[in-house]
Amino acid sequence: MSDESPHEKSLFKVFIWGTAVSFGILGALIGSMRNFFGGNAQFQFSIRTIIGLVAGILLGWLFWKFILNRAGRKR
Repeated sequence: MSDESPHEKSLFKVFIWGTAVSFGILGALIGSMRNFFGGNAQFQFSIRTIIGLVAGILLGWLFWKFILNRAGRKR
């Protein structure tokens, strides 16, 4: 297999960070939601919002780490 170009390396960085930030935002939204099943979906900032953000970022980063390790690429 040929060496990766600098553009390909940059593209994977965009994939990794884009996925991590997206998962983080989704985690923060889920963590800040209150009374969703009661019919009144409101958002309230709390420690759960921060935990959801950090957990989402970590899961998004680990997702690509797993994929790239399975493909035999080092990051």
